[in-house]
Amino acid sequence: MIKIAIFCVSYNSDKERDAYLASIDTAKRKASDQVHVDVYMADNTIEDNPGYFRAIRRLMQKVEIADYDYSIISNVDLILEEDFFQKLADYEGPEDTGWIAPRIWSELEQRDRNPARLFRPSLRKMKILRAFYQYPILDTIYHHTVYRRKKYYAKTNAGPIYAGHGSLIILTKSYFSKCGIIDYPMFLFCEELYLAENCRKAGLKVVYEPSIKVIDKEHVSIKKMSHRDYCRHNLKAMNYILSIFY
Repeated sequence: MIKIAIFCVSYNSDKERDAYLASIDTAKRKASDQVHVDVYMADNTIEDNPGYFRAIRRLMQKVEIADYDYSIISNVDLILEEDFFQKLADYEGPEDTGWIAPRIWSELEQRDRNPARLFRPSLRKMKILRAFYQYPILDTIYHHTVYRRKKYYAKTNAGPIYAGHGSLIILTKSYFSKCGIIDYPMFLFCEELYLAENCRKAGLKVVYEPSIKVIDKEHVSIKKMSHRDYCRHNLKAMNYILSIFY
């Protein structure tokens, strides 16, 4: 039997949270005795909102992470496919896999959000991306022009990538044995880069696996954030990633 922990964060998203938990229960029943699943939920509030990965760290500090074969980090604006746990239990990837990036189907954009990044961004590209958040007008122009015509990766076969999408992340036991529990101090954003760089430094693979499927209901919490705060938090996260890994 495969032991799986799900660490998820909800912020003012009760309806989405309940639907997500219901999909977890359905997938558990379909997998029957193949899996044992424990769910750990952080309900962030206006009064106590540490952000995404800082809330995840709080949850992980309360459990013995080494007891689990897989640890899933996620938002709650998701629905698991009914065979999600069956596919994960049957998965046989490279032994040095640290992160499994599943197929995350965006209902809004009608595309797979994975693989998020096939290759590690160069220092030059990272600095360009940082400028978008340093000068928010650039981000606004980008989303009303280039973003709408952006071409996405069309990778359909399983295989190694640089980073997956952050809405649902499957980390292996090997990740935690080599990298420890999540220790990302930023409020939001660039979580994928943080994990990808940890895997890279530890000699672990990030693997795209489209047979494991999730439906993405689209950034319920982030949509409630002002553009100013969105850029401010992104800028802080980009500065952190650049200072630590580049």
